Amino acid sequence: MELEIKLSPVTASQASKVFEDKAVAPFLGEAERRDMESIYYGDERGILGELGCALRLRKENGRPIVCLKIRSGQSGMAEVRQEYETEAQNIEEGVAALLELEDMSAEGAAALKECGGLYPICGNSFTRTEAEYSRDGLVFVLSYDIGEYFRGDIRAPLGELELELKEGDPSALNALCAELAERHGLTVCHVSKYRRAMELGENQNEKAQ
Repeated sequence: MELEIKLSPVTASQASKVFEDKAVAPFLGEAERRDMESIYYGDERGILGELGCALRLRKENGRPIVCLKIRSGQSGMAEVRQEYETEAQNIEEGVAALLELEDMSAEGAAALKECGGLYPICGNSFTRTEAEYSRDGLVFVLSYDIGEYFRGDIRAPLGELELELKEGDPSALNALCAELAERHGLTVCHVSKYRRAMELGENQNEKAQ
């Protein structure tokens, strides 16, 4: 299960100030950088969309990982999602491997078994800078992503901070995030990268109709 708070939009300057913030910096480990490129898939039967699933193939510094996410509600400002991952060279191989995971939920398995005719629909490409925060039992990964969303030929800038809980009380993560958001003029965002990319071109389509 993934529990994550997203702040967006965020500029590189704002992100630097958050990483250097007195409430964060002393408790961060060494920062790492990774290049990411994600392609999200739909299916001809529309099963994934109906069940609120996001299925993607992401390359992390060239390493291909297939991931299925299913929204499971909120905990304060944080989004809660089922998250399942496996290394795979393509989406078909990834779906087969996901179905073999012991912790795969019945909901997720049903979606993967029933969907068919997978095809790419949108994506994003970005560089991630991340470091692990650890203090008094609260452990989370603070990351900043900068790059772009894309859907067909349409592209838009991507800039967001994420706080993903690893250990500890979700309320403590919420409290710290609220403090950082207020101090740096940031806004909590409940729209995923997948939804952001899917929204590209919607206004143009509405005008065309």
